[in-house]
Amino acid sequence: MLKMSLEMLATGGFVAIYFLPAILADRTKRRSVLLLALFNLLLGWTVVGWLAALYWAFHPDSARKLGRIVRNNQRLSAQRTINAIVARAHERAARGGRFDLAHGSEGNRKS
Repeated sequence: MLKMSLEMLATGGFVAIYFLPAILADRTKRRSVLLLALFNLLLGWTVVGWLAALYWAFHPDSARKLGRIVRNNQRLSAQRTINAIVARAHERAARGGRFDLAHGSEGNRKS
């Protein structure tokens, strides 16, 4: 029983060390954790593959790539806001309501 427990503990330790690059990438909130985990799974059995995955886990994202990500997120957010405003305007127009710019209120006046 003790031998089996030690074997299970050793196997768990080996698996934890084998996937250490993927675990560290997840803990440091890397954007490419899944890709790194797959790389680690497929090539981690080689020493060079495991060291490359470990380096990748610690290597920060480039400033240029992060800037692109931020710009894309801002663009998407602006587009969602514009789409929501346009959809709301279409809903109001379909209800027949008009917006009185002088008083800042909505009214159903016929002109």
